[in-house]
Amino acid sequence: MGKPCCPSSAPKPTMIRIGGVVVGLTAIGEIFKKLYEAGKKPENVDRHELVKEVSIYNYIPSEGWNEYAEALIEEYKKYYNGRIK
Repeated sequence: MGKPCCPSSAPKPTMIRIGGVVVGLTAIGEIFKKLYEAGKKPENVDRHELVKEVSIYNYIPSEGWNEYAEALIEEYKKYYNGRIK
């Protein structure tokens, strides 16, 4: 039996609904963790900076930045609220 194609430590994509389509994005957990540890509340996160950072690890079409920003902020709210409980 051969080795698996990907190391088990490879980050798993986070599935997020963006404009009616479910998209798998990598590094979301790490980015959200960094924001949370920096004390950033969802309402204080710069949407443009968030999408810019996510785009380092994922392709984001330029015409979709606003939709991605909305979806990412909503996902960060869920993450944030789950951590503060």
